[in-house]
Amino acid sequence: MKIKLLCNMLIEGKEIQAGEIIEIKESSLSKYISKGWGEQIKKEVKIKKETKELKISKETKNEADKD
Repeated sequence: MKIKLLCNMLIEGKEIQAGEIIEIKESSLSKYISKGWGEQIKKEVKIKKETKELKISKETKNEADKD
């Protein structure tokens, strides 16, 4: 599960700042929330952006002449 830390914490010897998103075990989620250490991240819906790879290519003169 991913959570957003609400306070600075020392996890596995590394200092992690408030506001960072970390991965924790699902069994630890209720502990982090009840103690006010973090809040659960809801799944984000990603919007597909059109890129050059996704655009439909137009036929070129050479491709049109082949038919």
